[in-house]
Amino acid sequence: MIDRESMESSPESGGFLGLELPLVDDFPQRGVPLNSGRNALEYILTALGNVRRVYLPLYTCPSLLTPLQRLGIPFERYLINDSLEPDEYAPPCPRKGEYVLYTNYFGVKERAVDALAARYSGRIIIDNAMALYSPPRPGVPTFYSPRKFSGLPDGGIACLNGSDTLPPPPDTSYETAGFLLHALDCGLAAAAPGAEANEQRLDRAPLRGMSPLTERLMRSIGYKAAGVRRRGNFHFLHRELGSINKLRIDPDSVGTPFCYPFRTNLAELRGYLIDHNIHLPVFWPHLVDSPPFSTEARISRDLLPLPVDQRCTLEDMRRILSLIRRFMG
Repeated sequence: MIDRESMESSPESGGFLGLELPLVDDFPQRGVPLNSGRNALEYILTALGNVRRVYLPLYTCPSLLTPLQRLGIPFERYLINDSLEPDEYAPPCPRKGEYVLYTNYFGVKERAVDALAARYSGRIIIDNAMALYSPPRPGVPTFYSPRKFSGLPDGGIACLNGSDTLPPPPDTSYETAGFLLHALDCGLAAAAPGAEANEQRLDRAPLRGMSPLTERLMRSIGYKAAGVRRRGNFHFLHRELGSINKLRIDPDSVGTPFCYPFRTNLAELRGYLIDHNIHLPVFWPHLVDSPPFSTEARISRDLLPLPVDQRCTLEDMRRILSLIRRFMG
């Protein structure tokens, strides 16, 4: 009798040659590999069990509502102040089954994470989607979105401090990952429709494990070198722009950043930089139309996420700085 199961699980030899990727294996986090950051939150909520309510900031990615809605968990929004921390009306000490979710904004709120982890001990979840290198605090469920820091089609990591279980069956990524190859051939603008189609797929994707493709791509990336480049670029911009940045940044609270969050009331600067091929997404567009004088609307409108990622050289940072100074006259 033929053992088809053992045949399917046997390693392949011969055949055509696929992508040959280096094996670096220095990804900064260890946890449960899943297929997106939002699904990593769903995994955490399911693992915690009997979650009765989640308090989450109004100023955060709307995709975080998806797992709450899927699981039927009630939620309440809280407001932040100009320092990107809960305002004076912050959630009270949660009761049993209630959790506060805090976003480590742009990877520059390490001290806030520490303070809130102590304040809401055992009742807090940290969103490190923008802080890939920030370690999970003891006893604090934490989730990550690696694709915000490197060229990946999807993926998420859930950390539950030793209580991690096996991930669900893996997802697949090959059908929509082609935009990454398209970008190499034809540039980011040409590949943008494919990237958008991939985003729509993630909006609908059920909770699954990380795809073999995404996991192998991650293992080929030099995250240590990328982190060094990001920190160097960030601190260069902060030395030059910190004195005019309306977002007060504590250098001791900066980990390995997602971007340099430059807050300014120069409304036309965003368009000027975009016209010079500096890509500046809005975090988050739906908040721009919220009450115009709210902190969330003002930050969404005024904050420019200047790129500092590993593709950027010091010369790129000088160019961005030169454009800003030219605009300001």
